[in-house]
Amino acid sequence: MLRRALLLSTAYLISLHATAGTWQLPPDNGVVESGTIAEILKGDDYPVTSGYSRKVDYIDFESHGQKFTQVVVTLTPDKPRLHKGRKLVVVGGEPGSEYAMDFLQTPEGKEGPGIWLAKRGVKFVGLTRVGRWNFLDKDGFGSWQDIPLETRMPIFNRAQTAPWSAADFEVKSGSGKPATSGDSDVYRMPKESSPLYSQMLAATPITYLAGYRKAIELAVPPRERKKTYLLYWGMSTGGAFLYPLAQHVKPDGYLGWGTSSSGLAYAYRKAKQGDFKTPYTNSALRLRERGLDDFSYYTKALDEQTKLRWWQGALKGPRFKSAEDASMQFNAGSLTEVAMRLWLSDSLPVSERKLGLSQFMRNMLEPSFPAPALKDVAVLEMNGTLDEAISPKVVDAHREVMEPHARKFRVVRVRDFQHYLFTQDSIKVVGNLWLRHIDSGYFDTK
Repeated sequence: MLRRALLLSTAYLISLHATAGTWQLPPDNGVVESGTIAEILKGDDYPVTSGYSRKVDYIDFESHGQKFTQVVVTLTPDKPRLHKGRKLVVVGGEPGSEYAMDFLQTPEGKEGPGIWLAKRGVKFVGLTRVGRWNFLDKDGFGSWQDIPLETRMPIFNRAQTAPWSAADFEVKSGSGKPATSGDSDVYRMPKESSPLYSQMLAATPITYLAGYRKAIELAVPPRERKKTYLLYWGMSTGGAFLYPLAQHVKPDGYLGWGTSSSGLAYAYRKAKQGDFKTPYTNSALRLRERGLDDFSYYTKALDEQTKLRWWQGALKGPRFKSAEDASMQFNAGSLTEVAMRLWLSDSLPVSERKLGLSQFMRNMLEPSFPAPALKDVAVLEMNGTLDEAISPKVVDAHREVMEPHARKFRVVRVRDFQHYLFTQDSIKVVGNLWLRHIDSGYFDTK
């Protein structure tokens, strides 16, 4: 029986090899050109092989004396894809203004990259940062569509029974600056008299990492880790948290697409460009609204009618950046302010206070540095040559900081692709590149 199964498996692999496209992976710093892109799109190297089931889990925990609920969305294939005898699992950390469900559905309303992977046997674990899931959504899918954009503030735990009101925050606007990947015209700040203030203050890098760790350990229990080939993909600012997470739950490798880097790499890149202001920018406790102007920044190639239609789909996401800029950009001023405000507050638990202020401050800054565990991990950085947020020169600057800490580092660029995987074609091309890199053994240690 076992011999028959092995023969069938071998025959299946041979048939796949026989029908695989002739396109090749580019070398380090190479570019996937238009001819290769066309070949990938025309072919079917990685066809659908499985159905899948979807599950949404809630994990309640405390951090800095406040209650939080971590959400994790898991897509489990009926027929798992194996690599070296282990089940493939990709963990995705979401972009700066979205939530786990954007991995399942694009703004266009079509299947997202998480579903693309699940249909090819890869278990997909979608993380959503605390505060980004709308627990008040009547359908239970975390959508923010029923809450007006201008009133949205993070909902940190599932015990909350109503959205925050105007009494809980104040709006700061009017700079008139156009939206970019790193700035917006509208900000909201919690009022110190509001419980929202205490919760936003406690939503530190330590809190984000605690929630992510709990989510991964639920989706991939430690007892199953040896049987799992675990890869991380931090989309956009998701990378800023999945890189330090390696010290807590070490992956087998980092997939990349539009991935931000560590806080230290971000600060270095800005300084290399002559901008030394980042560590001092006022971003503590600030919520940045990612409105239509921001969405337009990433969809300049669309006609107006299509952009507005897609915008309605994008409104299901939170469309705000909640408290992650400080750690993503190694904003030492903001991180210090948050740490000091917490230290002086009445809500900080004794267990944290007894470590002393020095260690408390070190813990707050630590996620900004490349994790020592990266020395055992291979990193793949992929971006489009037209990426609006993380251009080739940004990737190259980040590499200078990160490569010395990794076991292996490779940069791949895709001709004329942009930051987000908004279309089915872009998802297919990047998905094929990911699976071909996995099959090539790039992430393997032996």
